[in-house]
Amino acid sequence: MATKKTAGKSNSTATSAVAPTDQAGQLRLMIDDEETPLLYSTTVRVWHSPEEINLDFAGPIRPNREQKTARLRVDQRVVLNPWAAKRLALALNQAMARYEQTYGLLELDERKRRKNSAPKRS
Repeated sequence: MATKKTAGKSNSTATSAVAPTDQAGQLRLMIDDEETPLLYSTTVRVWHSPEEINLDFAGPIRPNREQKTARLRVDQRVVLNPWAAKRLALALNQAMARYEQTYGLLELDERKRRKNSAPKRS
């Protein structure tokens, strides 16, 4: 199950070219996330229609070995228009590049992660 919490106050700022107000043509946005619930997710399903991109966030997949099925309980759905989804994809790519520069590359293939992190035998 995904974990829900309430966020602490953030002093984050974001810039947007949607409503120009300063000399550079950007709006400075002060973000108030004091009352925002947090959702921790280990799984996300992405699907779309012609008008929307949908992100379904969920906790871990719960396999039922007897029936050879797995259950994924969606805890939160975020629906974006295609332009907002593309901006999100660009922002996530930039954030991941900065993360990997700081902490190292993330291996997505679990088998390779296990092989690389296996204890060395003497």
